[in-house]
Amino acid sequence: MNPFFQNIRDNTEWLYGVIFEYNWFYYDFWSFVHLWSGAIIFAVLSAYNVKKRWLKLLLILGVFEVVETLFFIAILNLFKPEKAVDVVNDIVIGMLGGALMYAFFRWNDTGKYTRFLALFISAVTVAFIWVGWYGYNYTIPFFNSPYVNWWALSCWTISGGTIILLFSNFKAKGSTFFAITFPWLIYLVLLFAVEYAAYHLLSFREITQGSTPLIFDIVHGSKIMHVFYVTAPLFFIGLFVLLDALLKKYEQS
Repeated sequence: MNPFFQNIRDNTEWLYGVIFEYNWFYYDFWSFVHLWSGAIIFAVLSAYNVKKRWLKLLLILGVFEVVETLFFIAILNLFKPEKAVDVVNDIVIGMLGGALMYAFFRWNDTGKYTRFLALFISAVTVAFIWVGWYGYNYTIPFFNSPYVNWWALSCWTISGGTIILLFSNFKAKGSTFFAITFPWLIYLVLLFAVEYAAYHLLSFREITQGSTPLIFDIVHGSKIMHVFYVTAPLFFIGLFVLLDALLKKYEQS
């Protein structure tokens, strides 16, 4: 296999960790991806007033499964082979994502909580992708877990949600530039302070991929980790801006 595609396959192995299984039905970390996809696709179809949106959602999910099976699995060998029941599971979970999005907007008829949904989805999405892809392993076993590290996922989700909340509040009161840079600076100060205390005072260290420090003998990890840690607020804020605009358009449709 081409090294590039092999790297993709290696970095997505964690998604196959089974969370729940009963007879033919199962739920793994890929299920979150299908749930997210179904919800976002349904939001796009609704925002742009596409007719027969439920049928269109079903068709899109079905076409993706065909493309995944014939191209990404059979030709590129990026993912593990799937059985027919796996395909049905993926489509059902994708439709469930659409149903949850529909139910939310039926409940949130005043639009009061739309921004918080965009905040939640953005924070969880970025944290889930980053933590799952990078993988975390700490020197203290209690903070470790298979497939996705629960501690890192929780910390990044909370951090991302806080960054987005600060951005949203500052954006409502001032310029976009200030709304981005001020939470970013707060994040960097807290990041360096927490990393210093954890590494040097508590001996709480991440040991997954190398030990090269970013600066001041803190934030030990790979170059990719260093880049993400410095620029993380941009990923959280960027996704939030896109989702917030999409969900507001859905709300007004």
